[in-house]
Amino acid sequence: MPNLTVILLLGLINTTEVTADTHWSLQPMTRTAIPNNSHPIDFFIEQKLEEKNLKISPPANRSNLLRRVSLDLTGLPPSPTEVKAFIDDPRDTKVVYAETVDRLLASPRYGERWAQHWLDVIRWAETVGFETNAERALAWPYRDWVITALNSDVPYNRFILEQIIGDTVGADAALGFLVAGPANLAGQIGRDEEAMRSARQDELDEVIRTVSQSLLGLSIGCARCHDHKFDPILQRDYYGMQAVFAGLKYGERRHRGQQNNAWATQVEPAEKQLTKLHHQLEALRLKHGLRPALKTIHTEHFKPIQARSIRMTIKATGNGKPASLYEFEVWSTDQQNVALASTGAQASASSFALANQSRHFENLIDGLIDKRQSYPWVADKPGPAWIRVDLTQVATIERVVWHRGSTMLADYEIEILPADGRAQVDWQRLVHTEDRLPRIDDTRSADKVNLRNLTLEQTRTLLTLIDSVRQQADKLAHLSAGPQVYAASFEAQPTPTWLLRRGDPMQRLEKIAPTIPALLGSMNLKSGAAEPHRRIELVKHLTNREHPLTTRVLVNRVWQHHFGVGLVSTPSDFGRMGATPSHPELLDWLALEFISQGWSLKKLHRLIVNSRTYRQSSRPRAQALRVDANTRLLWRFPPRRLEAEAIRDSILFVSAKLNLKMGGPGFDFFNQRGGLSDYTALETFEEEGWRRMIYAHKVRMQAVDIFSAFDCPDSGQMRPHRTRSITPLQSLSLMNSPFVNRQARFLAQRVRSEAGDDSKTQIDHAFALVCSRPPKWAEKKALLKLVKQHGLEQACRVLFNTSEFVFIQ
Repeated sequence: MPNLTVILLLGLINTTEVTADTHWSLQPMTRTAIPNNSHPIDFFIEQKLEEKNLKISPPANRSNLLRRVSLDLTGLPPSPTEVKAFIDDPRDTKVVYAETVDRLLASPRYGERWAQHWLDVIRWAETVGFETNAERALAWPYRDWVITALNSDVPYNRFILEQIIGDTVGADAALGFLVAGPANLAGQIGRDEEAMRSARQDELDEVIRTVSQSLLGLSIGCARCHDHKFDPILQRDYYGMQAVFAGLKYGERRHRGQQNNAWATQVEPAEKQLTKLHHQLEALRLKHGLRPALKTIHTEHFKPIQARSIRMTIKATGNGKPASLYEFEVWSTDQQNVALASTGAQASASSFALANQSRHFENLIDGLIDKRQSYPWVADKPGPAWIRVDLTQVATIERVVWHRGSTMLADYEIEILPADGRAQVDWQRLVHTEDRLPRIDDTRSADKVNLRNLTLEQTRTLLTLIDSVRQQADKLAHLSAGPQVYAASFEAQPTPTWLLRRGDPMQRLEKIAPTIPALLGSMNLKSGAAEPHRRIELVKHLTNREHPLTTRVLVNRVWQHHFGVGLVSTPSDFGRMGATPSHPELLDWLALEFISQGWSLKKLHRLIVNSRTYRQSSRPRAQALRVDANTRLLWRFPPRRLEAEAIRDSILFVSAKLNLKMGGPGFDFFNQRGGLSDYTALETFEEEGWRRMIYAHKVRMQAVDIFSAFDCPDSGQMRPHRTRSITPLQSLSLMNSPFVNRQARFLAQRVRSEAGDDSKTQIDHAFALVCSRPPKWAEKKALLKLVKQHGLEQACRVLFNTSEFVFIQ
């Protein structure tokens, strides 16, 4: 590790001295010839070992090998039945093992396991992070897309293509890759021009960091404000990459595909049903002499949320006249208008027209939505204006209704102050005109004032029908919009990209054309190049068979997850400050072989796990430890602790409670979603919460119960390499966790059911379930004593706390 003086001196070095001609990762890949009778991986590993007078260790025994490869490829241990069949098979171990590898790679559990590794790299989550930490309710289809792509062994070059230009090939969910990172979106930190420009720069910076670090292993984002301090990446290169994505927008987009086509067939029947309900409603209105709903009444629905204040900002009107409203209602989930002056709510506004100064703000919230019974609020001039309503108390609200009179609101947004006791909190946006779907107006507000002359039964009939109209209108709007997904969308003609002085969005220097960093070549595009041509050219560059980084970075990541450390120990930094490869010839050979095998990840896994290097024992040897204590030369299989997700999944698998439901919205680890309030972790889970942990709703900036002790990240930063600490807190967490203790009870129940009442048989079976082997005599003796004194459940707690259970070895 260089000291501070060295780091400072390195920072002063002219980066032009480090070029594509001098740095190892930018050199063309070369393929070393391999002897015909050698496994290529073993050939390179043994070469390095011989230099240190070391040898590969003997093969691991069958039970250890099966457990290792099962956890590696699927994140789950083998069942006792699988272990017995593997051990008892009389054929050569290589043959039996190769068949087992094929079975594991064909399992849907493989995609779930390896998708988590990819999501770590791009720090995918279902909230935006930062102070608001707002929901990305439809981000989960991207996670499902990754799992499906891996299970289907989509070629890696296609995997890249769909994540960058998925909109051109019908893979909309794949575009979640580009907007996976945290983002403080425009308008959340301020609405002045500088704040909006800064937020936009931050949005695009997240995209550049995701693409460059995950696919290229380069920190291009470090050149945002100045030339890169260590790598030959200029500030111009950074903005050239930004120009590639200049048309990108964060948010929800239509999710095309088979599901979308199924929805389309339901639109016409839904329209007919809505027309039928409208006719029934009109007949009732005529029968009872009710006035029709006002067409100037509008409704915005949203998911229920707690609020104490609500603000509507009107940015523009359809006719350019000053904004005006007759009434503003806020409806709670128990169908009460909580914005009534008569109950203590207070209204305020940015301005009032002089002619209307005699009109009190309370007219906005007097409950009289018919303009003939109320007076309007009118702004003093055209342009932006706002109204605000402070509720009497915190309420859970689900929609707002307003009567606009004759002035159409062309651009508006609705925000709330959440139910938070802090003095300073930001407004949280709920609704914007850009997000609004076509929707039939909610009619309940319009009819509320007309029901006083009806009987109770007539009122019930009418309100039931009105509710049916609203629900059917919602259904139709939902179907017409089609399935949605949180993913990148793109403007047809992106705005120009500027080189910024010191990264300051207010100091533009010159327009920049879309391109890649000069050290990697060029794309020969003009600054006005259209979408999606910019991204298409980038994909062509990234998937070029001769690209020096794309496949090197990928095979290194795969190697890392099989052996704990990559051939390059800095998996997302192949630049000058990253590590050099421990086995450079092997890295190049694997990268080129990966391409020749059709960019197939499963073939790469098969090649690695079938090597003697992977299949060797993990037992330490004193002489080898003295030479290579960190096992970088791979004289043995390097044991490592499982990640938090694999530990939780394995606990559920062993207790027979693992829910293997795949896909769809995730289960919750916390008692709420979204908002600024603190999240409280749930301690009890039922069947939905017993799914694999990759299907948990992923919240940034929140620790996940006991599994944070096992270094489970919060997705605020990229995690190309998980921390693998070993601390007493981990044992204490497993021993005292309500979740683990409950699963220990379930495991004890399973053991009794499957092994009977004999304590010795129970211990044998519990050990086989948890550790994939029979217990040694000393282990069995100790557990028999524990069972006799404290019961089988406590023995199961102890087994969950063994190193053997939480380690791959």
